[in-house]
Amino acid sequence: MKAELTEDISGLNFLEPEWNDLLSRSKVDTIFLTWEWIHSWFEVVGETVKPFIVSVRGSDRRLLGIAPFYIVHYRLVGVVPYKVLRFAGDYASGMDYPDWIVDQESEGAVTTAIVELLADVRKRWDCIWMSNVSGWTGAEERILKTCREAGFYCHTRPRVFAYVDLPEKMESYLKMLSGNRRQQLARQTRKILGRKGASNTKVVDTHQLPRFLDYLFDLHNRRWAVLGKKGTFERKPNEARFYREFTPRAFDKGWLRLYGLEKDGELKAVQIGYVYNRIYFQIQEGFDPDYIEGAGNVLRAKVIEDCIEEGVKTYDFLGEMTEHKRRWLAKERTGFDFFIGRRCTKNTLLFLKEVWPSGKYLRPVVLPGG
Repeated sequence: MKAELTEDISGLNFLEPEWNDLLSRSKVDTIFLTWEWIHSWFEVVGETVKPFIVSVRGSDRRLLGIAPFYIVHYRLVGVVPYKVLRFAGDYASGMDYPDWIVDQESEGAVTTAIVELLADVRKRWDCIWMSNVSGWTGAEERILKTCREAGFYCHTRPRVFAYVDLPEKMESYLKMLSGNRRQQLARQTRKILGRKGASNTKVVDTHQLPRFLDYLFDLHNRRWAVLGKKGTFERKPNEARFYREFTPRAFDKGWLRLYGLEKDGELKAVQIGYVYNRIYFQIQEGFDPDYIEGAGNVLRAKVIEDCIEEGVKTYDFLGEMTEHKRRWLAKERTGFDFFIGRRCTKNTLLFLKEVWPSGKYLRPVVLPGG
């Protein structure tokens, strides 16, 4: 078994024929770890980041593991420099659930090989930062245990994710909602879809993508502007670029689900998600704050109905739990943030004081995309 390090995009391209096959043999088979997602992200951020991709092969040269990182330069209190390995695709994309992709049958040996290579090249990095890691695929045991055994510093903190188990029929789902919620949804549906020129719609052809995405970005930003805040696509312009890069690939793979609620040719609400392994990942949404209240709710009900008809088993809201999600029957499950550091003098105080790279003291110099 041999681990290898590649620090250019050509190494990522070389792994393409085997990447998704390995992913299907792992415990972490999710859309965010597909070759298409990772490659699209590198295409968007371009040369503003340096790849740092660890791969592991068996004696027969079969691909058994991938840990796709990139390097970001940080500074502690604006002075002390740090080279931080972050997970490829984690910024301005909508990604959750980063993880090392490891063949289940060789999990222990492959994870050890990844960590041993990281130890061998420890002078080229200082810390590893992985946020929003799933807590139900064994990542904590698989990654942190091996890193601790190698003598690395390891900190973890919990993250909450929200998801809904979908029944076999929409009628069953509606019966599980509270009486008030059912009545509210019924009133909103009649009021909105009962109007002439109003209908639910979805992308069925790639030629529709630019229009739907333009509306999504605009409606999302307008929704947050009402609250006096900037929306995701204003704060992170690269996220819109990532959507434009990835959605055609996702459509071709049959993963994309892009819905809209339309009135007289104008989209009043838009929701984008992806179906992968019978899970619907709800990525982003937007609605017209000046339109009839409840348009987003009516559209979500349509998405859930389509998911149930399609045989999807889970509607995944992804990170954070809110009361709004609970009203849609969302349940909590726990994930983690991982912060790992090699043993060196400047890391001693960092980990002793539990300084995280998401606070005010340890900050990136430049984020992916500039």
